[in-house]
Amino acid sequence: MSMSALTEVAKGAFARTESTFRNIIGTSPSFPPEKKRYLLVVAHACPWANRCIMARSLFGLEQAVPMAVVHPTWAATNPNVDDHFGWVFSSPSDPPIQHPSGENEVACDEQCIPPPSHLNWPSARSVYDTSAPGATTKFTVPILYDLVENVIVNNESSEILRMLYDRDLLGQFATKNHALNLYPKEKSIEIETCNDFIYPSINNGVYKCGFAHSQAAYEAAAVSLKEGLQRVETILSASNFLCGDVLTEGLFNTYFFLETFQFYTCCGVSDFFSLFFYFLSLFSFFQLTFVCLLL
Repeated sequence: MSMSALTEVAKGAFARTESTFRNIIGTSPSFPPEKKRYLLVVAHACPWANRCIMARSLFGLEQAVPMAVVHPTWAATNPNVDDHFGWVFSSPSDPPIQHPSGENEVACDEQCIPPPSHLNWPSARSVYDTSAPGATTKFTVPILYDLVENVIVNNESSEILRMLYDRDLLGQFATKNHALNLYPKEKSIEIETCNDFIYPSINNGVYKCGFAHSQAAYEAAAVSLKEGLQRVETILSASNFLCGDVLTEGLFNTYFFLETFQFYTCCGVSDFFSLFFYFLSLFSFFQLTFVCLLL
C-alpha cells in the first residue's frame, strides 16, 4: 500500500517511517560534488523541505543546485493503480487543482516549478518509481536527485541540509555567506546534543500533534512538544543561539517547525518569551519571507 503522513498512524499516534535513500555526495565516486548535477525536489508546504530551501538560498546555491517545486496541495498520484494522494507537479499556467477535501481548488502559480520536461515526472511519487521501483511506498520530499545517474541520492532532509552547506560538498559552490560555518568542530557535541532532543520532541512532535487520531495521542505528543520547547526556552534565556553565541544548523532544525507548531497546537511560540524573540530575530535577520512560503 502506498503511504503518506496520514497513514503513518498506530493506535491513534503518528509514527514516522525512516527515510530510505541515505547516500552522501562526496563519499562515493558515484556521487561527486558538481554544479547543476543534483536536482532538489521540494514542497513549500513541508517544513522538512523548507530547511533545505532556506540553506540553498542562504548560501546562494540557486545556480549550482536546480530546484523543482510541487503544487502546494495533494492530488491523486497514480489513479489507475491505487488511491494514493501526494505531491504532484504543475506549471504556473496549469488549471487549479482540486483540494483532496473536494471543498475548493488551489491555483497553480509562479511558485510551482516543474522538473525538466525530459524526466516525465507528474508527481513526487514518480521520482521514486522511476529511480528505484518498489524500494519504498512512502513518497516524501525533499529529494536530492542525480540528473546524471538518474537515481535518488538522498531523501533525508537533515543529510541534504548538511550537503548543501558543507564546504567540501555542495557548499563549495556557495556564492554568499562564505564565512558562515554552521557546524564548527568545537561545537559538534553541543550541536548533536541539541539535535538529539529537538528532533523527537519538536520536529517530530509537531507532526505527532497534527496527525494524532485520538485525544490521548494528541495530549501525549503535546506534552513532549512543550517540554522540548521549554528546554529550548531555557537555553535561549542564557544565550543568543542554541549553541552559545554561534549560529549553527539549529536554525534550520527549529524555525520552520515553530511556524507549523502554531497551527497544530493550542498555544503559540509567543508563550515562550526567549523563544519568541529568537523566532522573530531569525525571521528578520535572514529575511525569511523571501525563501519560506510555508505559511
